[in-house]
Amino acid sequence: MKKIALILTILALATVSAEAQFRITAPKVNKPKIDKPTPTGSQTNTGSTVLSTPSDRQMVMDDAFTFFDAEHKTNFASSSLKDQDLGWYMKSHLRLMGTFPERSAFRIAVVKNGKQLFSIRCEGTIKTKAKDDRIRSNVIRQQYSLDYDDYMQTNLQCFNKDETTKETGVMNVEVYFINGDTDEEKLVRTYKIDVRRATKVRGNALKPEQDVPSYYIQRHAETAVAFAYFDFGDRNRNGYFRDPVERSNYSGKLRTLRIYSTFSPESGKYLPNKMFTRCTVNGQRIDFTNNLDRDSVQDAKGGRSDEVGTYIDRLTPQYQRGNPYVDKVVFRDLVFEMPIYTGEDKSTLDEVKIEDNPGKWECNIIANGETLRTYRWTAANGKIVPHAEQASGNVNLFYDAAMIEMEIPAGGASFDYRLTPMPEMGLFYGIPWKTAEGKALATRVPKKGNPFHVPSTQAK
Repeated sequence: MKKIALILTILALATVSAEAQFRITAPKVNKPKIDKPTPTGSQTNTGSTVLSTPSDRQMVMDDAFTFFDAEHKTNFASSSLKDQDLGWYMKSHLRLMGTFPERSAFRIAVVKNGKQLFSIRCEGTIKTKAKDDRIRSNVIRQQYSLDYDDYMQTNLQCFNKDETTKETGVMNVEVYFINGDTDEEKLVRTYKIDVRRATKVRGNALKPEQDVPSYYIQRHAETAVAFAYFDFGDRNRNGYFRDPVERSNYSGKLRTLRIYSTFSPESGKYLPNKMFTRCTVNGQRIDFTNNLDRDSVQDAKGGRSDEVGTYIDRLTPQYQRGNPYVDKVVFRDLVFEMPIYTGEDKSTLDEVKIEDNPGKWECNIIANGETLRTYRWTAANGKIVPHAEQASGNVNLFYDAAMIEMEIPAGGASFDYRLTPMPEMGLFYGIPWKTAEGKALATRVPKKGNPFHVPSTQAK
């Protein structure tokens, strides 16, 4: 029996030694298997901060992400030694929710009165969670918030300077999806833009010469629209417009409320300092005394460039000497970082959280005694209830974002230089208002200043 036991022991040690030797001399070098996330089917993500937000949408535009920018093009003429106006071309920023094959693309066509002015093709950047090497294992995936939709977006080069036009006025922008496997095209959204042309002069004050004009896309209709998003990280990282993997890569799980809109300021002017908020829920005042940032409101980065048109003339006597008359039209993102949170954090402070305060919210943004904006929304089950325009499916926002109600004070705030109601232009670049609540937002925008550039002969 002792001999048998000794033989079995030797065989067992040999087996272990062989296995260890195998692992040393022939290491596994195959690419790690990608763990695919569990499909959501038609379910709703319960991790969202927005009530009833799907995460499996297919072929749906993110309307809040959409941004169009008109840029003028010139050509230097050696015969006259002057720049010549060649019209304008358009830069497009688009995000389409869904799971798409590689090499898929956008085609953007600008059409006026049924005539196509130009068309460009932009290969998309595909973001699919199941194929993203940054989150290829379940261990890594636990470090991120991954409830967002798969999507495709334009890269920074979605424009063609050779595709230009001198046409102005209201025109359609047709957005097509091009399948990377089949090259099949599908129209997914039609937007509307209003392009304006601002003329300029240069040279001698007594004998000014015509300069190349400036083109811009006016965005007054967007002033009526606001949406809320709970963001990770600091306020200088573009929030809603960033890669969702990058923006959720933070050790803390506490997220901060940001409210996004647009406005038209005077050129060179900025928001006031020391802004704060006063909020009520169901009419009861929220106490910010022991809050993480108390009641302070910060000006956060929007993620999109200003849309600017510059008009210059020397028509009136006071501008026929010295500096010329300049009228700039500016459209800029307006983003407030609010002292309102969701999630957990190691802080011992008593943060004001959306999940702890269900009901009807109203928050005023205030600076030096002046109410700048008022925002309203409803919170239920720890989430923000989207505005009727979004809930109806008329407009679509990326996962975890909710359109909310906004009110501009009568006569506009001190930082509003131009205000004009434009309900006929819809929202998010011309999508018609569908609900009574939405139409009310558009019509109650006050008037202030000249909506567009005016000559010096009409300046006040």
